[in-house]
Amino acid sequence: MLESRCRVLMVVSLLLLAAGRVLAQPTPPVVPKTVEVQLPPPVELPPPDKMPEGVTTAPIAADEAAAIALYNQPAVTVAGAGIEAARGRTAQVRSGLKPTVGVSAAVNASEVSGAPAGSSGGAPSHYQLEASVEQLIYDYNHTRDLVKQSLEQEKAATAALTTVQGDLVLSVKQAFYGLLEAQRLVTVAESNVRNQQQHLALAQARLTSGLGLPYDVVRAQTAYTDAVYGLTVSRNRASQARVALAEMMGLDPRTPLVPAESVEPPPATEVVGEMVNQAQQQRPEVLRAEAAIRAAEFAVSAARTVNSPAVVGSLGMTRRGDDFFPSTNVTTLGVELQWTPFDAGFTRGRVQEAEANLAAARAQLDAVRLQMTGEVSQAYLDLKTAEQRAVTAETEVTNAREAVRLAEGRYRAGLGVFIDVLDAQTALDVANINQVNAQTAVEQARAALEHSTGAGLARLRAVMGERK
Repeated sequence: MLESRCRVLMVVSLLLLAAGRVLAQPTPPVVPKTVEVQLPPPVELPPPDKMPEGVTTAPIAADEAAAIALYNQPAVTVAGAGIEAARGRTAQVRSGLKPTVGVSAAVNASEVSGAPAGSSGGAPSHYQLEASVEQLIYDYNHTRDLVKQSLEQEKAATAALTTVQGDLVLSVKQAFYGLLEAQRLVTVAESNVRNQQQHLALAQARLTSGLGLPYDVVRAQTAYTDAVYGLTVSRNRASQARVALAEMMGLDPRTPLVPAESVEPPPATEVVGEMVNQAQQQRPEVLRAEAAIRAAEFAVSAARTVNSPAVVGSLGMTRRGDDFFPSTNVTTLGVELQWTPFDAGFTRGRVQEAEANLAAARAQLDAVRLQMTGEVSQAYLDLKTAEQRAVTAETEVTNAREAVRLAEGRYRAGLGVFIDVLDAQTALDVANINQVNAQTAVEQARAALEHSTGAGLARLRAVMGERK
């Protein structure tokens, strides 16, 4: 009986041992059904047939891009034409203070009807040549006030040109650093593609060895596809930013601009009050508003003398006769008084309008000064915030890289799950993007602060003058 039980136990043991050996054999990995994605090549915009004058394919800095824009942007030409138009108006008004010369010639032929027989039946032709000179002698400074008003309007037009130039410099720099940011984000996207490709290879290797899961491969392939998609979008944004910068610079939008690594100089002072005072003294908007006030003051003065008496002197010479060249000379010398003592309220209305314009010009100056203070304050806050973001973003990148290293190590050792690797890589990609955005924000904020104080255009001209 005991012997039979021993035999049964032996048979059971052998069966269990055989089953254990079968179970110990590795299970063939399950290959997931995924679709591999191919990294597409960058989309290139064909360049123009001829490069714009003064532009090469060499990398350009932010200051160089702004200088090119000042030379090529049509908006600058339009503002410059405004100055010429103002000068033309001044010349028209100033002509009232200068002598005017008039010349005329006439010939009259006559015929006598019903003349007696034997007569010629006609009359000789009559010739006349006239020349006159007129000069304003005195009009209670009405014309002089109009000239002074026009001269102040010239100054306002010049300040308007400077405003356009300063705004253009800021816009170009914002676009320039936008392109630089877009290209840096392309680099970040390319790095993310390489990292996700390495994670996919790691997940496939773990699956092949029997230690990984098919789901990890699927997640890795999905993350890699998403990275390729993000790279394609980043490349397009960089191309669009290049087109926008070229257009802002007044160039053919297809121009293949290559931005060089550039940085804006830090502000000359950290005291906001000094920045505000500098803006009040240097900003062309303030200068333009002050010129508009002076022009309005002269307009009021001129309006008050619209119906004042005006004394005009004249000198005339006339030659008359039946033959050409006429032989009879007539010389006239005269003084004319021009006065409209009753103008039905026209002068009163003109004065009322001019005084209202003066009040509006003074209020506009206050508004401009208030705007300047606001722009300086906002630019200062943006710069300080951007600098803080840059420091934080650098720390974020350092920590995110360490998280990726630890997640990959744990997964290789079989102590972690693959989702931790993907989460860590996503956090690193976000950190890199934040760092690029923060760096760009610092440069753009510095450019905006320099523009708000009115120093940007002057510094650019000084820098480009030194380079020449």
